[in-house]
Amino acid sequence: MAKALELNADSLTTAPPVPKAAKASTAHAEPKRTVSAPKKNREPLQVRWPAEDVKAAKLAAIQLDFPTLSDFMLACFHAYMKTTKKT
Repeated sequence: MAKALELNADSLTTAPPVPKAAKASTAHAEPKRTVSAPKKNREPLQVRWPAEDVKAAKLAAIQLDFPTLSDFMLACFHAYMKTTKKT
């Protein structure tokens, strides 16, 4: 059981130290990802695809070293638009 803390003017002005067990370790930090475009220029987009197409798109994005699936889809869109330009 925790010890009772005596309240006085000094204990109310200074914060007690945080125990080591309560501190988060920094060893398990997530690796930093590269940023491809500023977030302020991005708009959310939702699509409903069949599960096998979603899996194929995710695998292609990984194999082609795209940082995110969104970057891969955007590159595919731009490539499609270049090939289907109307004259």
